[in-house]
Amino acid sequence: MNLLRTVTSFLLIFFLSPSLVLCAQVKLSVGLTIAPYVIKAKNTNEKDSGFELDIIREIFALEGYEVQFIHQPLERTKISFKQKLVDGVTAIKKHYPEIQGSFVSDEYITYHNFAISLTAQNLKIDSIADLNNKRVIGFQQAKFAFGKEFESMAKQNLGYKEIADQKNQIGMFFLKRADVIVLDQRIFKYIRSRLKNIPTEQEVTFHKLFAPSVFRIAFRDRKIRDVFNQGLRELRSSGRYEEIIRVYMKE
Repeated sequence: MNLLRTVTSFLLIFFLSPSLVLCAQVKLSVGLTIAPYVIKAKNTNEKDSGFELDIIREIFALEGYEVQFIHQPLERTKISFKQKLVDGVTAIKKHYPEIQGSFVSDEYITYHNFAISLTAQNLKIDSIADLNNKRVIGFQQAKFAFGKEFESMAKQNLGYKEIADQKNQIGMFFLKRADVIVLDQRIFKYIRSRLKNIPTEQEVTFHKLFAPSVFRIAFRDRKIRDVFNQGLRELRSSGRYEEIIRVYMKE
């Protein structure tokens, strides 16, 4: 009888305790490696890194959750979420059709793309129109990221191309096989410091043609979304959010 009472009490605690009802692990669909934001581990015994993933991981750790990151091409991340294969999908905007009806977080990460040129070339680039007749290399799908004017330029400019590997994009730029490259400022600085056998010490100019892009996470569960938002506020207010980013940019 005492054993029965003990088991019954344990079951009541298990099912009624809010801390135990919460899911111990959150499965998130994320993109492939975009250093320094997202860096997929090369070996199964290593942990995924990049400051975007570290920020997400620490936010959930504050609230008692573990995170499993599922790496997929960006388009596939949204499909996996729509098919209910994951608990959430990162790097989304509210208008994406695949996440309609979900619970969307506060803004958690910002990308800021620039048109970058070699300062010595003294190029005048104050608008997207100034990219016409210049050799421009963008990241994959860039022509769809900056509105109709940029898309039109990309289609009409015979010197425009896109490269999936941003190391190659930056390498070609410093080898003067492009006049301008378009990519995120942090990605440029991070990769530039790691390129070998290419003269990357040349001074560059960042042309501010694009507004920063802020992203959110879509969740299937309102409670997990609220937990994430709470942890995000705590990480920002403590200063830890910026500290995580600084570690990667110092490297």
